[in-house]
Amino acid sequence: MPLAATFALLFLIGYSSQRSGVCMMRAVSEVIDRRRVHRLAGFALAAASAMLVMATAETLGAQPFTLIPGAPADRSAIAGGVLFGLGTLLSGHCAMGTLAALTAGDLPRSAAIAAMFAAALLLGPEMSQAALMLPPRGLVLSPLASNLPAALAIGGVLAVLAATYIYRRLGWRQPRGGWSPLVAMSLVGAASGLLFALDRQWVYTSRIAGLAYGTIPAEPAAFAGPAILILGMTVAALVGGTFEWKLGTAREWSRGAGGGLLMGLGATLVPGGNDAMLFTGVPLLLPNLLTGYAAFTATLFIALIWRRRRAA
Repeated sequence: MPLAATFALLFLIGYSSQRSGVCMMRAVSEVIDRRRVHRLAGFALAAASAMLVMATAETLGAQPFTLIPGAPADRSAIAGGVLFGLGTLLSGHCAMGTLAALTAGDLPRSAAIAAMFAAALLLGPEMSQAALMLPPRGLVLSPLASNLPAALAIGGVLAVLAATYIYRRLGWRQPRGGWSPLVAMSLVGAASGLLFALDRQWVYTSRIAGLAYGTIPAEPAAFAGPAILILGMTVAALVGGTFEWKLGTAREWSRGAGGGLLMGLGATLVPGGNDAMLFTGVPLLLPNLLTGYAAFTATLFIALIWRRRRAA
């Protein structure tokens, strides 16, 4: 695919993510506070769209189901998901939410992203494995690699169910400064699926890890993709009227840094941030990412419910 098309997809993902408010912290809070699962349904729609696109790309020879392996569902994946959830709680945003907030002018979010890089740099997979005396982890291919009809069927059913739920409750309604969740989440998922068929490390947490581990050379090309993603988010915030400079307090900067460190460590153990868990783990049914995502989500639910009851 031409580089221009790749950049266009990254811009589209950034723009759509900002306009739809992609953040698991907000999704879980919505369930607890408002008894609504609209955002969770949007995540399901995005993952299903990615699965359908990747399955289609597999039939055309791109092979995302075989070239993007995972790992076993072990204690490292669980611990990583829990740590990522605790980091999200401390920071106030998940990985995608952190980047979206930063590109909307919330400057303390930069501390979280810098801390994620520092954690990956200092606590890479080999060091973490040695320090925690973890056994070597083997590679696990997607169970859908040899069963594309199942991928198309699962993705199709999940997409229809999620889209039907969203349409019945929201229709084509557009939130303030946003897009209809039906449009935005379908675009985010489809574009991410197509990108994964071309570049398994397009998600920015994977790019951070790759640069820290040295598996991605620190060349201008390595920063071009994240820059386009950031540009898309920033333009969306400006167009939607949600951009506002926020210098933040010392407490917000410290919480961002602390949360980023925990998220960086969690992403190292899974391995993968919550963006990789959603856009890779769910569409490819990779055990470690699914397990990490479940642990991450459960941690958010338990902590936010406890926090709400304590405040009552």
